[in-house]
Amino acid sequence: MQKRLLSNKSFTLGFIVLILFAVPALLGYLITDDKSKDCNRISPEIANQAPGFEYQYIIERNAASKNSEPLGWLFGNSFTGNTIPVKTILSSSQQEVKIIGFQSADTLTFARKQLLTDKSGEYINNSVAYLGTDRFGRDMLSRLIIGARISLSVGLISVIISLFLGLLIGIPAGYFGGKTDAFLSWLIAVFWSVPTLLIALGLSFAFGKGYWQVLIATGLSTWVEVARVVRGQTMQLREKEFIMAAKITGFSSFYIMRRHILPNLKGSLTVLATTNFAAAIMLEAGLSFLGLGIAPPTPSWGMMVKEHLGNLVMDTAWLAIIPGVAIMLLVMAFNLMAMGLRDYFDTRL
Repeated sequence: MQKRLLSNKSFTLGFIVLILFAVPALLGYLITDDKSKDCNRISPEIANQAPGFEYQYIIERNAASKNSEPLGWLFGNSFTGNTIPVKTILSSSQQEVKIIGFQSADTLTFARKQLLTDKSGEYINNSVAYLGTDRFGRDMLSRLIIGARISLSVGLISVIISLFLGLLIGIPAGYFGGKTDAFLSWLIAVFWSVPTLLIALGLSFAFGKGYWQVLIATGLSTWVEVARVVRGQTMQLREKEFIMAAKITGFSSFYIMRRHILPNLKGSLTVLATTNFAAAIMLEAGLSFLGLGIAPPTPSWGMMVKEHLGNLVMDTAWLAIIPGVAIMLLVMAFNLMAMGLRDYFDTRL
C-alpha cells in the first residue's frame, strides 16, 4: 500500500517539499543562527544586507542576560542584550575589548565582564546571513525557519479542530436525518454562505491578535467543508446492508457511528485534512498580512511579506519574495499530496 502511494508522483513531490520544510521547523533553534526568542536579534547597522552576508558581532550584557536557558532549544533564549556588529577588533585584553562598530569610525571600549560569551567562552561571534537580513538587521533564514514552525503548527491544530467539529456535526446530520439533519444542515449552510476569510477576520476581531487566537480562528473557519462531505457520505453509508444489519442486531446509534461509519470515512477525511492544512496556512498568512494574525515579533511568513512589501520595487525585493515563495511552496506541497491521496483512495482508479 505504501509503495502504491509513493509511486504517485504528485504525492511524492509534495511529501518531499513538506519534509524540506518540516525537518528544519522541528529542529528550530537548534539550527538557527539567531537563537534569541522569536529570532528577534535586532541590529539596525546591518539592515537589508544581501544573501551570503558575513559579519561579526558582540553582545553587551544587560540585567537579564544569560548564556543559555533550559528550554532555549525549543522556545529560544531571552538573553539577547544589546547586539553590536563589529567592523574591526582593535585590541583585546583580560580587562577590556576595543572595537570599531560596523557603520562607525568611533572606537568603542567594553569591559570583558560587560560582554556575553558563547559556549566556548568567546565574546566575538561569527555569523553568515545566508538569506540576508531584514529591515531591522535580523537574520532572514532564522526567521523563515521559525516561521515554518508557526505555519505548520497552526495548520496541524486547525485541522484537528476542523475535523472534530466536522465529524461532530456531519455524522449525526447524515445518520439521523429528519429534524436533526434539517437543523444541522441549516447551521452548515449559514457558515457556508459566508466566505472563509470573512469568518476568520470576524473571529480575529473577537479574540484579538496572537498565536492561540489564530489557531481558534482558522480552526473554526475550515470545518464547514468537512461537515458537508461527512454528512453526504454518512447518508450513503446508512443505507448499506452492514449498517442495516447492525441496527437490527440492536447496536446503539453511537456504537454504529463510531465503529461502522467513522472507519469508512477514512479516505475522505485524509484528503480533507490535507487540503484544510493548506487552507489553514493560507488563512494564517493572510490574517498576519492584514495585521490580524500572529503578533510581532513572532515570525510569521505573512507578516514578513507585509513588512517588506515596499521592497518589491527596490534592490532588496528578495525580502518579500522569499517568504512569499515559502508560502507558495508549502501550500503547493499539501495540495499535491491531497491530489495523490485522492487518487489512492479512489476505488474507481
